[in-house]
Amino acid sequence: MRARLALLSLLLMPFQVCAAPLTKADRAELAALPARFTAGWLRNSHEQVMHPFAPEAVFIPHDGVKPHMGRAAIDQFWFPSARTVGSVTAFKMTVEGVSGDARHAIVWGKSDLHWQDKANAYHWPGYYLMAAERRSGKWLVTHLMSSDEQPTKKSLTP
Repeated sequence: MRARLALLSLLLMPFQVCAAPLTKADRAELAALPARFTAGWLRNSHEQVMHPFAPEAVFIPHDGVKPHMGRAAIDQFWFPSARTVGSVTAFKMTVEGVSGDARHAIVWGKSDLHWQDKANAYHWPGYYLMAAERRSGKWLVTHLMSSDEQPTKKSLTP
């Protein structure tokens, strides 16, 4: 019986994937993803906001809103008619944790978004979770999930 188990283990060994742990450089690059993303919003840079997303990325908004699947759908959600419908006035995503291996990783933390349109200003505090995959030497976001509280709303018109 032991011989059979040993033989089975040897036969299955090529199929076992042992991914290397995250390096210090990987951790730094992953921790920079949220900061680059928020900087894009603060600069109102469509390209910088969308740049870290994989073509098949999934964005899961808050409060049970239907997921947006694929970079094109995420782009349309955030930038209908190729522009934002309001402006981000402040946005911060802290990094509370990074885990994974040299190919797949998770970054999560707190988010604090201030956004306004012509009539109202909104504040969305909450949490986020980013899943990333290393492709061609760089980390791409494959999933972004937002868990925001109900926003506070302040009218900008008297």
